[in-house]
Amino acid sequence: MKKLLPTLILSAAALALLAGCSQQTADNKAPAEKKELVLGGSSMPYGIVFEKGIKPIMEKKGYTIKTMNFSTLDVNNQAVNNGEVDFNLDQHTAYINVYNKNKNTHLMPLVHTPLIPAAIYSEKYKAFDQAPNGATVLIPNDASNTTRALRILAKANLITFKASANKDQLTPQDIDKNTKNLKIKEMDSVIIPRALVDSDFGSISGGIAYQSKVDPKKIVIREDVAPEMEMTVAINEKNKDTQWAKDLKEAYQSQEFKDFMNTFNKDGMWVMPKG
Repeated sequence: MKKLLPTLILSAAALALLAGCSQQTADNKAPAEKKELVLGGSSMPYGIVFEKGIKPIMEKKGYTIKTMNFSTLDVNNQAVNNGEVDFNLDQHTAYINVYNKNKNTHLMPLVHTPLIPAAIYSEKYKAFDQAPNGATVLIPNDASNTTRALRILAKANLITFKASANKDQLTPQDIDKNTKNLKIKEMDSVIIPRALVDSDFGSISGGIAYQSKVDPKKIVIREDVAPEMEMTVAINEKNKDTQWAKDLKEAYQSQEFKDFMNTFNKDGMWVMPKG
């Protein structure tokens, strides 16, 4: 028995190692074989496109998708980061980058999705040249959407930026020339649609404009959408190589979804991604 004991111990250790490897292999396969997904939902319109255009494609692939609704994007993002939900739909790459930096999270854009571009709206004017010098422009106060709003004003040749400005993260302090002496006021983006009546102009993101039912006829100028400003499916970066993530990306890039959008987008409000 004394002679057999070392052999038995080694055999037991080998079996334990094999069992551990087998369990590790099973654990590694688990995310790839996951068929029940949770979407972090909101009241934004991107969920409508998902429900009508993407969810049926994913269901054909054998997936079941449930929605857990959140009142704020911050809480929604934290749920994606901690694994409570698998993905959400309400942000662009620039926002994700700023959010990760500020919150120490690990979100990443999986695939670009259709979006409603941001635009500058007015209850009073059809064009900027109708407005007097010193007109007020409301812009969002979060970093990525502040940049979007200022880019739209630059597109209209109303402002230029200092040579030292970071073009990917602009602020009003980066303005060099302001040809109409616009009074640019930053505020929470969700308040701008309600405050528009008391201002001259307001920059409103597409999702908030849709949610707030702002009349598209009040658009003065729309943004030229840069790839980093296109809406995305956001996931935790640790899931980027899972099969469900690959299938979700494939669904958004499929011809079936493009055909759906051709029918769904009759009023031309939505723009398909370039990236």
